[in-house]
Amino acid sequence: MTDAAPQAVQDLSDEQRSKLKAAHQDLRNAVAGYEKYIDVSAGKRSQLVADSKVLREAQDAVERAEDRVWRLQEDLLGWSRPQWVPGAAMLADWFSDEDSAYDDVDLPEVDLP
Repeated sequence: MTDAAPQAVQDLSDEQRSKLKAAHQDLRNAVAGYEKYIDVSAGKRSQLVADSKVLREAQDAVERAEDRVWRLQEDLLGWSRPQWVPGAAMLADWFSDEDSAYDDVDLPEVDLP
């Protein structure tokens, strides 16, 4: 994190905002790529539809994209990743109906780029 990091997205330069938007899009694409290998139909346990190597590669892509988003947010905005935030690959793969209760957690509204 730089000492002069802006604390709001609107304070970023156009280039910085573009980098952050691209990182968020890469994360969305990686999650979509991962989700195509699992079946998370309502009311069912997740079913793997790919072998473990393919699934691990997709999870790794999600983790790399997510790390990039958090690194940029820290460098550009001074936002540190909270320790309690689960990884994006984990969120895409709830394994039981009971876990879906965590989808209803009320988090503060944040305007993302």
